[in-house]
Amino acid sequence: MDQLRNYLSKHAIVARAGAAILYGVLVGFAMNFFWKPGNIYSSGFNGLGQLVGFFFSTNLLPVIILLVNIPMTILAWIMISRRLAFFEIFAIACSSIFIDLIIAPAKPLISDPLMCAIFGGALNGFATGFALKNGVATGGLDVFEIIGKRLWNIKVFPINVAFNSIIMIGSGFQHGWKYAFYSIIGIVVSAWMTSIAYTQQQQMEVMIVTNNKDKMIQEIQSRLRRGITVVDDAKGGYLHDSKHVIFTVITLEERYELREAIEAADKKAFASMWKVDHTLGNFYEKQV
Repeated sequence: MDQLRNYLSKHAIVARAGAAILYGVLVGFAMNFFWKPGNIYSSGFNGLGQLVGFFFSTNLLPVIILLVNIPMTILAWIMISRRLAFFEIFAIACSSIFIDLIIAPAKPLISDPLMCAIFGGALNGFATGFALKNGVATGGLDVFEIIGKRLWNIKVFPINVAFNSIIMIGSGFQHGWKYAFYSIIGIVVSAWMTSIAYTQQQQMEVMIVTNNKDKMIQEIQSRLRRGITVVDDAKGGYLHDSKHVIFTVITLEERYELREAIEAADKKAFASMWKVDHTLGNFYEKQV
């Protein structure tokens, strides 16, 4: 596993291209095996594509999804980076291609719309989170999320809610309100799966109590690009010996590297971690 991670980190283009293709395959399965048979709508611009496609032709759905995402790709090109915009349109193109190529069986795997919403949402959420983890935006609202986080360090949750509410209302008018509520369940499952797969956006504060301050700082900074705050002259409550307390903030994805650093520096060190909702200042994030 470590060798695979090292290979992907050294070959970022390969990792991003592979993530974009996998995203396209999983979205193709979610659309044709679950969403279409269950009359379930996706969130974001894929859902917008479904909404627009209903008034034209389902055969045009892949093209419609590609077209509605073009304005967001242009925005990503201007405000974020050309690299992100390129892989974003590549991921969207992959999803459009596989939606067209993947053919569902004549008899649906699942006829229950609730199950279609759950499994389709799980596939889509994992695909989205895995793509984001590898530096690939999947179009639509992902761009708003990245811009809001990078420029203003805020979450654009109200925009997401308003946008998806419009899609759900359209779904209700088209297929009936029970399908709109099933679609909402699918969106919740998708968001949950995305948060599981995309650990880079989740931050954790770390406190380390150690006797070997210099070695601990060296090990952490050799593995992670993180600032460190040190409190000297702390004292143990049992042995009353001198201690050093180290504070830093990492992403959830980096917790394994941090654990290796702590064990390499001081096997007797005590560490605790807890999630943080918001940070201010210069918290380094990998560029996408």
